[in-house]
Amino acid sequence: MIEKILTDYITFIRSFEALLKDKYQKDINPCSFSITFFERLGSINGIEYYFHGSGCTAKKDGIIYTYDISINEITFTQWDLTELIRTHPEYQKLNYSEDYIEYELYQLINKGILEWLTFERIEGKAFGCVFKCYRVVQESFFL
Repeated sequence: MIEKILTDYITFIRSFEALLKDKYQKDINPCSFSITFFERLGSINGIEYYFHGSGCTAKKDGIIYTYDISINEITFTQWDLTELIRTHPEYQKLNYSEDYIEYELYQLINKGILEWLTFERIEGKAFGCVFKCYRVVQESFFL
């Protein structure tokens, strides 16, 4: 079921981005041009959104979709996915624990569909810390 939830999550994000790209006639990720061409806080087609840093929080019909973009890859934390499940009328009934969600995401890492997000540099210092962030590497698996 986590795969279905991720499929819905990614499909929503890409559809939302397509709406903004179409409206503003841009073929790049909306996170890249949100400051220049439109308000970072707004709504489109019933979706309320707020761009922050390298990501966005979008809300439609009470369901919260929070994510980050690294170039054109969707990145997210377990909290982001848990928030979607918590606010989605169908998924909240599953009563998934955080441990179960983490385990299922780890299975997708083992399949090569997700990867850990690794930060290589911060403030000029090289390091390779792994944070509990995920990046989608095989988006076609979900779409």
